[in-house]
Amino acid sequence: MDSSEKLNVALLGLGRAGRFHIQSIQSIPGINLRCVVDVDEPLARRLAKELECDYSTDADGPLGQADVDAVIVASPTHEHYGQIQAALEAGKPVFTEKPLGSSLEEIDTCFGLAKRSGLPLFVGFNRRFDPSFSSLARGVKEGQVGVLQMLRVTSRDSPLPTMDYISTSHGIFHDCIVHDFDMLRFITGVDPVEIYSVGSSFVEGIGALGDLDNVLVALRYDNGMIASIDVNRFASYGYDQRIEAFGSKGMLQAENRSPVSTVLSSGDGLLRPTIEHSFPTRYREAYRQELVAFSDCLREGAPMPVTHEDVRISFILSELGEQSHREAKPLRVTDHPAL
Repeated sequence: MDSSEKLNVALLGLGRAGRFHIQSIQSIPGINLRCVVDVDEPLARRLAKELECDYSTDADGPLGQADVDAVIVASPTHEHYGQIQAALEAGKPVFTEKPLGSSLEEIDTCFGLAKRSGLPLFVGFNRRFDPSFSSLARGVKEGQVGVLQMLRVTSRDSPLPTMDYISTSHGIFHDCIVHDFDMLRFITGVDPVEIYSVGSSFVEGIGALGDLDNVLVALRYDNGMIASIDVNRFASYGYDQRIEAFGSKGMLQAENRSPVSTVLSSGDGLLRPTIEHSFPTRYREAYRQELVAFSDCLREGAPMPVTHEDVRISFILSELGEQSHREAKPLRVTDHPAL
């Protein structure tokens, strides 16, 4: 498309993710919200009026519109696969929230369809676009820490998700830790050879659903590097997101952010502000930047920053992480049947 033209998008889903994308779209001059879609007609109608765009209760309408250039899939998880297929078959480039599908077969089917159709399929692993995390990854690749020896990723959620959400989330590995697996690949550019997971549940409702809320994953790489991921569903002090890369020449750290940076120093010690409460504010820039990157892919033919193989490996590691915890033993990554 002409780089001077606005990119007209249809947004499927007006839940949490959809609202974040609306905020991002409104802040990007080159993207125009053409239509919103949600099964809740009063909600879709009200937001369409506020945003001065069209609305629909199903995707069929906007997918058939010639003035819709691309589709953003932010609907409930179980709808992603079908909506991605329908959009690609209608000739529309797709940006989708993860997960793309519930199996490797669904992932491969969608990417295969995108390739045959010559259409961009962009999977929103938004943490790659966070300024702090992308700066750390760039520093590691430029050799700022020397030979990378240890990589530590901490992801602790806030606030505690509802049990309704947990029950349909596909488990902590595919819902949360998949992001951290993707960050490891983003930073290192290589895949682990062994994975070992331990987990437990301190939240009664989560345990009753057969899920975990407290997980530690250790990964070994063939060059001797080791990585760890610690994840928890609830941190009482805020949304705790940190990465530490340690190497032969030094260490890079991406720390938590606070809404303000004021620090009170007194005889009682140091009083710092609390960190960001939840992911909408912590990753505000990342949500915006990933849509800018999607737009660049369409306008300028830029390569997809998240590849088919990236999505496959993150899914495979999530499966192996679950299996390792279930069987209480380390697993070789190459033993996965899809590798």
